[in-house]
Amino acid sequence: MNPEKARYYQVFLDQDLFGDWTLVKIWGGIGSNRGRMHSTGVESYEAGIELVDEIARRRSQRGYTCASPTGRS
Repeated sequence: MNPEKARYYQVFLDQDLFGDWTLVKIWGGIGSNRGRMHSTGVESYEAGIELVDEIARRRSQRGYTCASPTGRS
C-alpha cells in the first residue's frame, strides 16, 4: 500500500487443481472500484517466490509498504 498516492498493490502465488503455480498481481486506487488484475504462470514455487521478492523490492523503492499476509499491518 502507498498511502501518499492512495494506491495498493497485491501479489501472491496460487496453485491450481493441476498443481501448476500462478503469480497473481492486483493493483488500483484505494477506495476505487477500478483496480486491475493480471495472472502469469510460473515454472515452480521457487521461481514464483523469486518474482514475489523482486516485485516487493521494486514496490518498496516506489514508496509502498508491506502488509502482513492476512492484510493487517
